[in-house]
Amino acid sequence: MIFDKVAHIIVKVAHCNIQDIKPESELTALGIDSLKAITVIFELEEAFDVEIPNEAIMSIVTVSDLLDKLNDLIDQK
Repeated sequence: MIFDKVAHIIVKVAHCNIQDIKPESELTALGIDSLKAITVIFELEEAFDVEIPNEAIMSIVTVSDLLDKLNDLIDQK
């Protein structure tokens, strides 16, 4: 499942608790700063074999935003 894979990547990068990761969670509240966000994006691109456009990154605020963008990119493949 996409959510589980995303959650594990966030935990790996931010060292937060997996129980804290919910679709409505803001990435900053999980400990994802701008530098960690770049790492998360790279990890996700590799894990899902997609490329997240730079202009889309700025609109990703919550885990749900991230899931929506990934689903869109996966559906386009």
